[in-house]
Amino acid sequence: MNKQALSGQREYFKMVHGVTLRLIGTFTDEELDFQPRPEMRSVRDLILHIYGAEKAMTEGTLAGKVTDAEENKGIPETEEAKPILAGLKTIADVQDYARRCHKAADEALAAISDEQLARPVESPFGTFLGWQFFNFCYDEHWHHRGQLYTYARLLGKEPPMLYDYENSPVRNPSI
Repeated sequence: MNKQALSGQREYFKMVHGVTLRLIGTFTDEELDFQPRPEMRSVRDLILHIYGAEKAMTEGTLAGKVTDAEENKGIPETEEAKPILAGLKTIADVQDYARRCHKAADEALAAISDEQLARPVESPFGTFLGWQFFNFCYDEHWHHRGQLYTYARLLGKEPPMLYDYENSPVRNPSI
């Protein structure tokens, strides 16, 4: 896959991100610690994971290697993630974090070359071609966003329609 094709996919991902930001906005600050079972991640943990992984994988692809230290910033159970989690106190904080991480991924794609996308990139979970890490971000996002939808419903909320892209960053850059 080349940069042009990946950039087209990324435009769609921006709309998905917009829906996710609206979903996050349905939670209250107090609900950031909600988890259906003690062994499951909280709302805050899932948001950190979705967006921290996106940032780590895309910046790592640009750098040529996804390191344990960077990847662990997106894994709530690690020491590297604790300072980040401590700063995510409110819904506004987590939405800002999500925006910053998503923007960092956009910037990594803007800076990357077709050659970098085609080269093997090592990571804690295997070696893959660079472009595949951008797709892993997309897969992780959808998977864990599904968990957030379930959490919202468990809390009695009506989450945004999954494919309602009217208020997406592509259509509304202020998101």
